[in-house]
Formats: sequence, structure tokens, C-alpha cells
Amino acid sequence: MRLLGSWILFSATLGTLGIAPAQNSNPPQTQPVITLNISAVQKSIKAGSSVQIRVNLKNISSHDIALVMEVKGRDCRVDVRDADGKLAPETKLGYVWNGHVASPDPSRVSPQDLTGNLVYGTLKAGETQSWQMDVSKLYELKQPGRYTIQVERKDPENPSITVKSNTITVTVTP
Repeated sequence: MRLLGSWILFSATLGTLGIAPAQNSNPPQTQPVITLNISAVQKSIKAGSSVQIRVNLKNISSHDIALVMEVKGRDCRVDVRDADGKLAPETKLGYVWNGHVASPDPSRVSPQDLTGNLVYGTLKAGETQSWQMDVSKLYELKQPGRYTIQVERKDPENPSITVKSNTITVTVTP
């Protein structure tokens, strides 16, 4: 009984000194839980053809993550630039989707382009989710030349973190 009384006194003293055992508080996450890696389905494309890229999203955390994805992969922002580093001309859909304008006008896009299907799921630690995207739906890539492409997406556990992919180059030929 004396031991129990001493333990209660010891615990109370620690509490008043502010040395009580730490409560379970999660510090704000500063590192992303995903990586993005892209590759060109074809590195050279004839002008006017579809420009397809493969996107790989990997869970690099040590735990499962909840993931919400748009079926067409358009929950990622795509950046396409010409050889001079200038933003490639956007299609009507790209104008709205990529957010390169402060106040996009949704009337410039057909309603079916603004609808999508969200998929909710869990990505296990170390797993990769892959899909293809048609970049030419978002950008006019009819002019021959070399274009760089990069994809970015908000981190699923901390939307203040933007995760960027590697940058790839695609050549559009006449």
C-alpha cells in the first residue's frame, strides 16, 4: 500500500512539473507519403496524334493510405512546355483543368469533360498505382517540336504538400 501511495505522489509531482508522459499527438506531416513517376508511352509522336503518358503513384510510407482518384487520372495537374520553356497552348479542357488561369470560365468546356468518376481505395505501404493519361486532351500538341511534361498532385495525407513527378521529353514530328 505504501508503494502505491508513493507512485501516486510521484505521478502527481511529474504532472505538476509538466513532465507527464506525452499524450499521443501527431505532429504535422512534412514529408509526402507518395511519389509520382511518369514515362512516355511513345517518345516520338506524329503531330495531331494522341500523346499518352504512364503515371505511377507509389505509397512510400510505412502504412496504408486512403487514396481518392479520378478515373481518367485528371486529379493530377499536368504541365507541358515547349523547347523554350513556354507553356504549350491548352485545349478547352486544359484551360479549366490545369488551373493556369486565375478565374477559369467553365462555359468554355463541354459538360461531359467536367464529369468524372472518383475511386476511393487504400494503397498499401510500398504499392504502386499506375494509369495512362492522354496529355493531348489538355494541351494542343500539333506543332512539331520537343515538349517537356511533368505531373503534380497533392499529397493524400497533407494537401499543403504538392508532389511533383520527374520531367520527361516527348518529340512531336511533322
